[in-house]
Amino acid sequence: MTTPTPLQTEPTPPVPRLSTDVTAGMNAEALERYARLVNLQRGMRRARALDAADAPPEAGPRDLAGLDAAMGVAQSNQAFYFSNPDWHAIRDIRQQVDAVLARLNEQAEITPQTAVQAAKITTLAASLIARHAAKVSAHLDKWDQRNTGGGQAMRTLTRVAEDHAARASGLDSVQALDSPRLLMAHVHRLNRELRRAEPDDPETDLGLDDADDPELESALSTGAKADPELAEASQLMTALTEMAGRARRAGHRLTLDVRLHGLVDTAQLRGIEMISGIARAVMRRYDDQGQGTSGRRNIAAMVLHYAEQRLERMRGSLGAEEQRDFGHYEAEPPERYLDALYEESRTVRAELSAKNLRPQDRPELQIRYLLAQNAIGAAADGDGEQEFGTQAVFPPSDLVAGLQTNKPVETRLALITALRRRVDNNPFDRNAQYLNKVADRLAQEIAGPPELTAQALEAELNADQVRAVAAHIVEQGAVASPLVLSETTELNLTHAQAERALAVLQTLNVVGPPNGLKPRETLTVSRNDLPGQLELLEQRLPNLLELQKGAAAISASAAPEAPAPAVQPEATPAPEAAAPAPAPAEPEQKQAPAVPTPSAPAEPAPAAAAPELPRRDRDRAAERRHPGNLTARPTPQAEAPSDQDIAKLFEGQEDRLLEASQKLMAGAEARAAAHPAPPESAPAKAPSVDEAQHNAQQAQQSVGVGVR
Repeated sequence: MTTPTPLQTEPTPPVPRLSTDVTAGMNAEALERYARLVNLQRGMRRARALDAADAPPEAGPRDLAGLDAAMGVAQSNQAFYFSNPDWHAIRDIRQQVDAVLARLNEQAEITPQTAVQAAKITTLAASLIARHAAKVSAHLDKWDQRNTGGGQAMRTLTRVAEDHAARASGLDSVQALDSPRLLMAHVHRLNRELRRAEPDDPETDLGLDDADDPELESALSTGAKADPELAEASQLMTALTEMAGRARRAGHRLTLDVRLHGLVDTAQLRGIEMISGIARAVMRRYDDQGQGTSGRRNIAAMVLHYAEQRLERMRGSLGAEEQRDFGHYEAEPPERYLDALYEESRTVRAELSAKNLRPQDRPELQIRYLLAQNAIGAAADGDGEQEFGTQAVFPPSDLVAGLQTNKPVETRLALITALRRRVDNNPFDRNAQYLNKVADRLAQEIAGPPELTAQALEAELNADQVRAVAAHIVEQGAVASPLVLSETTELNLTHAQAERALAVLQTLNVVGPPNGLKPRETLTVSRNDLPGQLELLEQRLPNLLELQKGAAAISASAAPEAPAPAVQPEATPAPEAAAPAPAPAEPEQKQAPAVPTPSAPAEPAPAAAAPELPRRDRDRAAERRHPGNLTARPTPQAEAPSDQDIAKLFEGQEDRLLEASQKLMAGAEARAAAHPAPPESAPAKAPSVDEAQHNAQQAQQSVGVGVR
């Protein structure tokens, strides 16, 4: 027998009375006032997306008929929440709105603008129903009735009402985005719209960030290494984070219009719901396999916890400072071996988010966070081979070891100093090697990638941006780092554009090549040298950018580059004419260029694989055939004839051979007589009989070869 739950202590504002005798605008305003009372920000944004519409969305509903099935299930399970004021609010909203919408839809056949008001009222009503249903669901969870019929009915009503409101406002299409790949494609389309965002209606609170995002991203990145389904969920979370960051930047620099903001809200809500469903399916799979206490199952439980907690915050049933205990969203949470690590990670994250935290205390908290996450990842991986936070990511994230920052360079430098100091103080600590790897990763993210990333090769760049980067580095003494340049406001560059600009300046000898964990060296000392180095940059830049793509393609397909050949003097140039020879050393006539071996004919010549060539037609020089890239062909060697073959060959030709030998000897004597030796030199020695016979034999062999 089911007993009713106690009443909520938090009062619910009374639902306004709507009337069919007043205008549609007045009813919509009454619902808007009620939405403001319950702090329904997302519902308000959905409704405001219809303010400038000339017609309602074609596929959007203009009544609440789509909620009939979910409302019927909720009615049959109302014993679980019959005394809950939010449930009474849901029923009142439904009764008040149904009569008004029926009247408005009759008038919409004559007045199209009335249909817009009907869609707006539908959006507000469905959003309010979703808010109250989420609060009822949270109340049931608190009293351990999550998996009862009432808890499931309220969660279903929440999801259905949110989808109904999004379709009524035109912020959700009728297409089914029921897989991570389809939803990621939708998010990428929203990213393209965000890039074209223009100022429209100011929005002070974007509401795109949440306190659970860092933990959720961390748990997904750890689980992605152990489970393919969590890897797909991690890709979806990365796309959602990128979309939220782009919307935040667009909202701060320009002003994000209400419709686009609503689309972003809807996509985020769907994405977090999908991640929660994936995590729950992974947990169920491990439970069925008898691995209910494994580290990987615990990682999936952590993903579920933070995803569900994020959904509660988005739906308004959980405050910004409130936290749920681990296992709150599970019917029977299993015994956990990583509870202490989870608690440590969550505690550190809360301390890092504190407003009164001193800057000098942040690095130590970040180190604690890194060690906790690394231990969680090692337990999930099983063999402990995976290490958290040791792989450089380009472009670098604003989340640095659990701390969301708007100063990524300064934060990384402070953490690197703290990591090095901790290792120096205790070099024999078991975490010393791991901390050094994290410091190297952060230094690599500041210095930039050793090679151009795929995003950098596709980034658009113009001559003015290259000149601005060169002037900023040379005149202001800035560090030649893509991260530093992308964070410079006056340059207005992305990380990929900064990478490519530095590669162009390397070709022009303004900066040096990538320098490992250190930033590039600035080669140009005076700004007076820049005009000469950047001369005709507008005409040369397209060729330089194409050269970068060509060099990247060659380096990706070619074998490791062979050591450079010895430098040749100018009098005897090497066959590799396309490769420049800087400052030749002492001339040595004994050295010769290496000849390619016949065993590897498919290997490209070292000159063709060089990433930089001095001439502007170096692409054609790399393809043109010349002595440096020709491949030696093996020549077949003839077998030496045996004595029997020679005797058989000259059989019956003895007289002719003797006559030819005598003629050769006579000719040699005649030439010797015609050219006597100089007086100061010694007299020529007459050939002996043995020497003459030897010459005759050589002549016979040559004649034999010619006859054959």
